[in-house]
Amino acid sequence: MKNFKYIILLCCFVTMAFTFRGVCGIALGSFFLFMEETLWGPFFDEKRGDFIATGISVGKNGQIFKTRGNDTINFQPRNSGTNQDLNALAISFELEPYCLAVGNNGTILRSTNLGDNWSTITSPTTNKLNDVCYADLNRDFIVGDGGVILKSTNLGLSWSLMSSGTTRKLNAVSVHAGSLDFVIAVGEKGTILRSTNAGLTFTNTSLVDTSFDFTCINLAEIGNTEFLNFFIGGTNGKIYRSSNLGLNWVAQNSGTTTKLNSILIISDDSGAVVGDNGIVRVTTNGGNTWYSDPFFDGLTGNLTSLSLMPRPSKTITALSKDGTTGFSRIGVASDDSIRITTSVKQINSTIPSSFNLHQNYPNPFNPKTKIKFDIQSSGIIKLNIFDITGKEIALVVNSFLTPGEYETNWDAGNISGGIYFYKLTFTSGNLESHFSETRKMILVK
Repeated sequence: MKNFKYIILLCCFVTMAFTFRGVCGIALGSFFLFMEETLWGPFFDEKRGDFIATGISVGKNGQIFKTRGNDTINFQPRNSGTNQDLNALAISFELEPYCLAVGNNGTILRSTNLGDNWSTITSPTTNKLNDVCYADLNRDFIVGDGGVILKSTNLGLSWSLMSSGTTRKLNAVSVHAGSLDFVIAVGEKGTILRSTNAGLTFTNTSLVDTSFDFTCINLAEIGNTEFLNFFIGGTNGKIYRSSNLGLNWVAQNSGTTTKLNSILIISDDSGAVVGDNGIVRVTTNGGNTWYSDPFFDGLTGNLTSLSLMPRPSKTITALSKDGTTGFSRIGVASDDSIRITTSVKQINSTIPSSFNLHQNYPNPFNPKTKIKFDIQSSGIIKLNIFDITGKEIALVVNSFLTPGEYETNWDAGNISGGIYFYKLTFTSGNLESHFSETRKMILVK
């Protein structure tokens, strides 16, 4: 059974017993709003002498966040130099790594230092750009509204407008991992465009059914030379698979009619899709059947991005947008633990006179409660949940926060009733100051 280590990743959602690690905050104050996509890359750290997982997230108003670490997720803001909405991201994993971000009004950004700094690249279009795909050092692709297809052959430094033969909105693009000359772009009204010559020309192989839109396609970077299939997903829960380099497409039964936003295929057998209203569907037989995992019951918000975090425990992350709070969330699942990460909301930017951990409300509660706290100065904030024996059962917040008043919600839906303690810990960046406070709460079930 090939690629067994990846099969474990998705099979274990059902067959392995996860350790619940609760929730941990990733938001930086009130700035972490409506992120669209998160991607990870394994980059070599010369000081440590090994590969470190690096995550980059892009979103509304030019927001870019970055995190580094194999065992923590702590996104910090980066200056993009634009206030245009950013819709998609691509990362090069070659010897010459670089990152690309695309957005509204033809915005193209490029970074050569793992997302720390970004430069604006001249774009041949002002159309909204919806997706970007890295193939190799000689070809990158961007697709957008109005049938726009852009290609770069010089590491994303300049772009040429290619003829797509359509004016329909294109939402996603990918290159076959084993045969890089095959490029697939998909979009509204069942549009499928196929190139067999590295994007020089495209053939329209769109479906007869125009009642739905394609929104996503599996990324080329995830596959390898043994990986055969393209998968595309869209509105109405539609999933199509091609086993012949995009020439023909066969409908799959996703088991849902909800809009799908992102597909992660990590072997010929295993993959997952995420969509609106917290939908998660998993396959372990090459897409022949897709099923839900009860572990993800209760997820809310529109899941917009699904990616593989390169760490030994084989971890995937799913980014969601919660339209009710205006904050993004990241859900993390792996074969050694699972964390559903909620955002921390800054409710007041006025600098408090002191640090303070408020009593949760409601208390007693079932199963959700709100926790507020005041931060007097910038530093690393942790909010842990412990049971009556002192065992940690959740990490609700683990992030760098600026001064202000904050609140977060804890969902104890998978926790037994009883007495629990929550502890707020503050540590300054230079470790010169420290604060901690603990309070008791009661979960009634």
